[in-house]
Amino acid sequence: MTTARFATLRRTVLTTVAMALLQAAPAFADTVSLRLINEYPATSVTASADLQFAAAVNKLSGGDIAVATLQETANPYKGKDQVNAVREGKAEIGTLFAGILGGADSFFLLSSLPFVVDDFEQAQSLFTCTRPELERHLAALNMRLLYATPWPPSGIWSARPVAEVADVKALSIRTYDDNSRGVFQRVGAQSVNLPFSAVGARLTSGELNAVLSSGDGGAGNRLWDYLPNFTAISYAIPLSYTVINNDAWNKLTPAQQSTLTQAAQQTNSANWATVKSRIQDNYARMTEHGMRLNLQPAAPLRTALRQAGQEQADSWWQQDKNNEIRARCVPPVQAK
Repeated sequence: MTTARFATLRRTVLTTVAMALLQAAPAFADTVSLRLINEYPATSVTASADLQFAAAVNKLSGGDIAVATLQETANPYKGKDQVNAVREGKAEIGTLFAGILGGADSFFLLSSLPFVVDDFEQAQSLFTCTRPELERHLAALNMRLLYATPWPPSGIWSARPVAEVADVKALSIRTYDDNSRGVFQRVGAQSVNLPFSAVGARLTSGELNAVLSSGDGGAGNRLWDYLPNFTAISYAIPLSYTVINNDAWNKLTPAQQSTLTQAAQQTNSANWATVKSRIQDNYARMTEHGMRLNLQPAAPLRTALRQAGQEQADSWWQQDKNNEIRARCVPPVQAK
């Protein structure tokens, strides 16, 4: 059997097993079984958090609640289909990247607005301040927030080094939401908004020569096999939200809801406390795989990206009541 045929067979078997898990009834009447989908690999920051959450639920419930984590190829839903899967209860819980949710409601693009926060403290403050609005928007999608997971800052993975603005204009880059697509278009790049699960095929075909992603997401998906350069532009610190279908939540007893809430609080706190250490860990892994890291891009490049980012962000702030959030929750712009 050829390698390609084996890989296809493996994906088919994993998808079949995952669908069976999603359709299966609980094995024991006294055990509540919940499925948690996530399209990122187990080594990513979000999938690691999901595994911690599942373990905490199992411990706190004494085994009465089982959370099955369906990650990467084991997750039969990809991209925006994950939103519908959780909204409709096809999977009870989902860890959804903010950019994916942004396709259903532009409010969720808040955490990935370009150059709005400079560090994890500001990102956490923005999340805390806007959580009531976030929960209302999730409720409109028939979802309830369990916890948030911050990603390390987004940078540019590229086939060739990105040292100046002309290099950006030569990019055909995967971006992760409408705002990031708009920013790179403003600078002159060819950009396309894609879920991470669709990136591999585009790199193999040569349609992409760059990816906007954190060191964490890229390392987890071995982008160094195609893109040996990383430019740390500190574009954004986007969030993923782990949410539960409201109907599934309402079927739980108060004690079971309390267990999930406690496990979610523990996971949320751990996520914000440990994410900083992942940056250097990711850089170390990238270096081990022969990548060239540009951690201090030239000033003209930073200026061009920030100007395009401000123009794109300003258009978002003007929507609905977003400027009220800006006045209340966003730190003053610092000179850069």
